[in-house]
Amino acid sequence: MTGGSVINATVPGDETLVALVLKGNSQAFAPLVERHQRGIVNFIYACVRSGEDANDLAQETFMRAYAHLRTFNPTLGKFSTWLYQIARNVARTHLGKESRRPQTEDLYEDETIEQRLPETRRDAAPEATLIAAEDEALVRDALAHIPEKMRAALALRFFNHLEYQEIADTMQVTLGNVKTLIHRGKAALARELAQDRTAGLVAASMQKEVRGRELLSL
Repeated sequence: MTGGSVINATVPGDETLVALVLKGNSQAFAPLVERHQRGIVNFIYACVRSGEDANDLAQETFMRAYAHLRTFNPTLGKFSTWLYQIARNVARTHLGKESRRPQTEDLYEDETIEQRLPETRRDAAPEATLIAAEDEALVRDALAHIPEKMRAALALRFFNHLEYQEIADTMQVTLGNVKTLIHRGKAALARELAQDRTAGLVAASMQKEVRGRELLSL
């Protein structure tokens, strides 16, 4: 066998690609975008709830990363961690004009969201992943109504599958803070989902009553 089948058999790591870009090979940035684009879009989408905005903000994230690439220091952390820091700042700036902020961050110990969040374990049962996929839209919608730090931590954990220490590095907080944010975030998310479910039931009941009245008037 010859030729093309062995091309790109070994893909350079992030740090190698960054070094190539800094040496003047601008085309080496394209594989970085391709490698991380989906994760960045998913993370931003979990924060801003708009697919169109998520794509635009992801593009802005990569533009900022390219413009400030010389500030990346591989001795301080991974390129992906640095990139998610930029993405979070871009999302926070975008959301900065929003005036409504949840006022309460109370923790209810008996509340849980484990079964509604996407399963992150590699050995997760396929049916569990399917259920999580069906609920993903509801979860993303509810995320928009919880405090930003909790939202970012949950998005990095359950949509981007980062480990707790990676989340701590990305958000520049302690490991303990990450555990607290995720724990409280689950409780806040559970409350939001419960409210959405109640509102949906009320709306369905009202629609049923309206339809009944329309039939009676015929």
